[in-house]
Amino acid sequence: MSGLVVIVAGCSSGAATTPVSEAPKPPPVSSSAPPSSALPKLPERLLPTGDEVAKVGLDDSQEPIEYVVGSTTPLRLVNVCGAAQPWDGKAKQGAQAIATGTAGQLKQLMAEYDGVTGTEVVDGVKNALSCRKVTIDDEEFTKLGEFTVPKVADDQYGFCVSLEGTGSFVQCVLLLAQGDRAEALTISNRDSSDAKAQQAALKKIAPVFAEALARP
Repeated sequence: MSGLVVIVAGCSSGAATTPVSEAPKPPPVSSSAPPSSALPKLPERLLPTGDEVAKVGLDDSQEPIEYVVGSTTPLRLVNVCGAAQPWDGKAKQGAQAIATGTAGQLKQLMAEYDGVTGTEVVDGVKNALSCRKVTIDDEEFTKLGEFTVPKVADDQYGFCVSLEGTGSFVQCVLLLAQGDRAEALTISNRDSSDAKAQQAALKKIAPVFAEALARP
């Protein structure tokens, strides 16, 4: 703390004290620290937790984790026609998880986009599927048909595919859109080609996933 410094000439002489120049005062210290920047919002929060999927009859075999988007790991919500689509390069972050149920294994893939909405992505996939070709886990599939679910998101689209040239190993996919996000829920079962069972499972779980996708 700065103050006035004096030199006393003598205790008994009664001489006046002579002040010296004041030391410069330090700048005042603020009592409040600057606000810290908000922690990044993890993308995996946009997929249901293990407890949440358990409530709709699913067992989680892989809790939601971040999908690291990079030059060698592009995020393609649906690999349509074996070619990159315009919206694929707009994915800035994502998350993925796996769960199982009576209808088969459920793969979850969520993406947040920059400069494109989830609805545009879902509509883009729907239009691109005029080629009727989808690649899943390096295997080629042919589109069989579409299905609908009660509206739970900004946009949604369901379709089923079968292993190309076989008519078997049916997989059904439900796309959901919310704001600048979209996700693909894919059910597969190598022991069954019951598309109706897969569609029923997707309709049941759709509200839970749509709710998670809309989290702030």
